[in-house]
Amino acid sequence: MSRLNEKEQERIRRMFGQTASIRQTAKQTGHSRKAVRRALGCNKVNAPRTRPRKSKLDPYKAKIGYLVKEKNLSGVRVLEEVRQLGYTGGYSILKEHIRKIRPKGWKVPRPPIDHAPGDEGQMDWSPHNVYMGGRREVVHTGSFVLCYSRWLFIRHFSDETMESVIRLHEEAFNEIEAVPHKITYDNMTTVGRHTGNGSVWINPVFARFAREYGFEIVILLPGKKERHGKVERPFRYIEDNFLRGREFIDLEDLNNKADAWRANTANVRIHGTTRERPMDRLAREKSLLKPVPWNKTDQFFKEVIRLVHVDFCIAIDNKRYSASPELIGRYVQVRLFRDHIEIWCDEKMDCRHVYTQKDRQVLPEHEALYRKMTGQSQLLKDAFLRLGEVAQIYYNGLKETRKSAAGYHMGRILKYADRYGADVVSGALAHATRFDSFSADVILRIIQGKSIKASGKKSAGKSMPDNVRNYLKSCSVEQDNPERYDHLINRKTMDGKDE
Repeated sequence: MSRLNEKEQERIRRMFGQTASIRQTAKQTGHSRKAVRRALGCNKVNAPRTRPRKSKLDPYKAKIGYLVKEKNLSGVRVLEEVRQLGYTGGYSILKEHIRKIRPKGWKVPRPPIDHAPGDEGQMDWSPHNVYMGGRREVVHTGSFVLCYSRWLFIRHFSDETMESVIRLHEEAFNEIEAVPHKITYDNMTTVGRHTGNGSVWINPVFARFAREYGFEIVILLPGKKERHGKVERPFRYIEDNFLRGREFIDLEDLNNKADAWRANTANVRIHGTTRERPMDRLAREKSLLKPVPWNKTDQFFKEVIRLVHVDFCIAIDNKRYSASPELIGRYVQVRLFRDHIEIWCDEKMDCRHVYTQKDRQVLPEHEALYRKMTGQSQLLKDAFLRLGEVAQIYYNGLKETRKSAAGYHMGRILKYADRYGADVVSGALAHATRFDSFSADVILRIIQGKSIKASGKKSAGKSMPDNVRNYLKSCSVEQDNPERYDHLINRKTMDGKDE
């Protein structure tokens, strides 16, 4: 590496004074940029500095500062304003400049929120991803915390329905055998919400539950997260210290392990804020909580009788709840629980409803069945049942033994009723029922005076003997002895009148 002589170095310095650029100086003098740098001064202290590059923002910085500091406009709005003044640069450099000059925000200091022992509890929901049954699923974690002691209760559910909310409260109350004076909630439909103008709507079902246990419902204003921190902050603790890295068989296994974790870890640890164990503080707090009412049981507290109307609904408290359309016109038992109702008929539960605020609540399975029944199958059933009381028994037998083919057999039997008379077919149904024989072929053989179990050629066109007709007519109105029919058949066979 040869050193430049004094003359060349002077030439480089003059050219740099004109261009103010090492690159341009190297190009004009024919030397490398390294040689130019050495000629200008090798040490960084004495090295000349290039002039700062001009920015497209420079003519508008005063305006930008005014819009950001005085008007508090966003970056997008500032861009709109300076575009009108002729700014042609991009948004990125503008945003970076605004970030440097915008006044830094500051947090409003808030005093710590103190809670008197026994005064308040908090409840909230949080979804979590867990490995359950060998696959990743979302569960809804319901958490209940006593604010003074920080005692924690959690339950995991597959939903956040009213039934789940009430079950969470009841199990928490039963575990500590006490109830706080008030419980706070964020806006949630199952409990209540702010509706504007300072008014609060409380779900009447949950309001009734709260009255039974004697606690006050407090719905927090939106945006007041710090007021609900006692129950919201533990969700991260639950995620990191219980759920993460564990696998569960099902929800029952998940909740059982959660109970063990609470008892052995969460409620016996030294709490980071109180510097005490939640269980120790609960012992001091418990005497100031309200006792659980002794009349709280899982049994229904009222049963009423209701008629299933033509819209396949029963009426409770001016609300209508659906039942199976097959129960239309029948009286059913309605069992009223605190959080739901059950509809029973013939000592079997037909369906279950959670209380609703809607005027009419129809379960999807009832609606689907109604649509099916209002078609041709229902018309066929109605026509068949008009054959008499025994037709209902025979209809049930056909549905049980013939399944989806029951309609085919009913259609054939109705044709026999048109040909031989409804009273004759009704008698044939009664006779076949005594032998648990459910088939259109059986009914035809009885009408023709043949043995039920005998097999033979089709003889739909043969006439019916008078003695058999009279016997079947008697069966349609009274319980005639079936041995008489066998006697008639045997007599026909002896006379040689049958094949």
